[in-house]
Amino acid sequence: MSNFITIFTPTYNRAHLLERLYKNLCEQEYQNFEWLIIDDGSTDNTREIIENYKREGKLNIQYFYKENGGKHTAINFGLEKAQSDIFFLLDSDDFLEKSATKVVAEKWDVIRNTPSLCGIVGLSKFLNKEVRTDAFPEDDWVVSFTDIYFKYKILGDKPVAFKTSVMKEFPFPDKKGIHFVFEAVSWHEMAKKYNVLAVNDLLQYKEYTEDGITRNTYKKDYVKGLAFSFFHLVKNRTYPFAKYPHHFLWNYIHLAINSLLSGESYFNQLSLIDKIIYLMFYPRAYYTYSKLKDKVV
Repeated sequence: MSNFITIFTPTYNRAHLLERLYKNLCEQEYQNFEWLIIDDGSTDNTREIIENYKREGKLNIQYFYKENGGKHTAINFGLEKAQSDIFFLLDSDDFLEKSATKVVAEKWDVIRNTPSLCGIVGLSKFLNKEVRTDAFPEDDWVVSFTDIYFKYKILGDKPVAFKTSVMKEFPFPDKKGIHFVFEAVSWHEMAKKYNVLAVNDLLQYKEYTEDGITRNTYKKDYVKGLAFSFFHLVKNRTYPFAKYPHHFLWNYIHLAINSLLSGESYFNQLSLIDKIIYLMFYPRAYYTYSKLKDKVV
């Protein structure tokens, strides 16, 4: 087995977390991978730490620095630099089960020549908080990524390793001043065309954090990203009404709520039918906005 993997880590001022991740990757049972790190404008000593790791020569490390633009822009940039067929996403505050890269490499042999499959989805476990992470109903389950959550109601953050070529078909939208786009904008758009192979293998460990937004306040930058994200879900019909009517309609409500909270309006960029649906649900959105507007900081 000689399958080559890109383990992709976007990072921003997380130098204090990189040592654990580096040691974890050095302990992987399967070592035929590159560790691709996109530094999204860090102002700490991330570059220095990574250069030290590179000098040790234990891992194939590719490091690139870019101006801060948010995780979604780091993913887009990473796809330009990736040198493998498998793009395995791993945040800087997560780490892998020792067998994770071996499992991904083995499962790649299953999906490699199946054009309808775009990647592998596994299981994760939270270490510092009881967070529900459901297993899949069967092993090597061929399923739509969106259906995992919306049809089968399977909960939990799932690690993903996608075909690099497929991810390049679905880059994240980018707009100056937007530093957050949630992953559903790309992953669920991908699911309209491709299925995934869901495996009941523990691949990733995570820690629950309250970074960025708390449960009591909402950062203006965050709601701007939400408005931008929901605009693209609406515009692209990411959740077709016939299949996901609830989510289809709620996208308009969320778009209106977050447009009001952020002061960023996308109404004029909507199609005529989208404008009509938006206006139908605007009173419902305004009610929620009135309850949340004082929590935006």
